[in-house]
Amino acid sequence: MQAVHIRDVPEETLEALRRRAARRGHSMQQELRAVLTRAASEPADDVPPRAFRLHAVTTGRRESFDRADLYHADGR
Repeated sequence: MQAVHIRDVPEETLEALRRRAARRGHSMQQELRAVLTRAASEPADDVPPRAFRLHAVTTGRRESFDRADLYHADGR
């Protein structure tokens, strides 16, 4: 079976999942599998994503933008 690793989960989310698992008498792993299975069984939307529309704007700058002007150091 494949493994899933999820990073940067807030501690309060993990604590809520621990409490949820305890209420159901499940281990954290069992509870997460149940949550993922339930989410995966939901019907998929048949609506395609909306088209991505770009708009040009005038900024008053003559030089082009650098990637660092738009994104954080980690690329997001």
